[in-house]
Amino acid sequence: MKTKFDTNEVYHSSPGISASGLKTIYKKSVYHFLNQKPFESSAMALGSAVHCAMLEPELYYKDYHVMPKIDRRTKAGKEAYAIEQKKAEGKLLLAFDDHNKITKILENFRNHDLAQKYCKGEIELSHYKKHENIEVRIRPDVLNKIENFISDVKTCQDNSPAAFKRDVYKYGYHLQAAFYSDMIGLPAENFRFIAVETNYPFSVEVYGLSSEMIEQGRKGWKRAFNDWKIYVETGIVSGYIWNEFNEDGSLIL
Repeated sequence: MKTKFDTNEVYHSSPGISASGLKTIYKKSVYHFLNQKPFESSAMALGSAVHCAMLEPELYYKDYHVMPKIDRRTKAGKEAYAIEQKKAEGKLLLAFDDHNKITKILENFRNHDLAQKYCKGEIELSHYKKHENIEVRIRPDVLNKIENFISDVKTCQDNSPAAFKRDVYKYGYHLQAAFYSDMIGLPAENFRFIAVETNYPFSVEVYGLSSEMIEQGRKGWKRAFNDWKIYVETGIVSGYIWNEFNEDGSLIL
């Protein structure tokens, strides 16, 4: 396995199937993965900023410019906004309200010893290898080879156990946990999610996965990987992963 200090942009433009790609194949199909469009939402942008603030705080003000609240309807406001735009050159803009949310998240994070423990290690290193002669890539938020764990920060609306468990299944987080652990060679039982609420009271909680969820995730990534491998080797683009079909090829619900 090759490990590199590269940027997020370099990682995402590199060859090889990733956990996010396998999740798309698992939830949809190879066809959907190959035809997906780049997508960025305000929630995703906030999540990226939270990741930076929690895992690489030294880069937060280097990479982000906090845009103060400015009334751009006035001449003075327009001038002030232009000044702020110039200050922000080369940086990502972060709304003042989002910065306040992150400040409150960090307060809770600093008071959560377990969350802090699982945010210490090698931060966002890119790993590249071949699995069954197919290129794969992974980029764990945190990898700690001394204490044998991988962790991942997830922002969410509700980080209560019941709600976050639904998110695990909805977004395929269990697939990601098993895939990362299997590729690195660490026990998936040691994988931890740091679930961070982006709503008041901005709670921070740490979760591991049950043996049942890990096994489901492992079966999921292997099944999706097999469809991807078939595509790489034969060019055949599979449709939905499903269990039951009629003789005519239609899916049985």
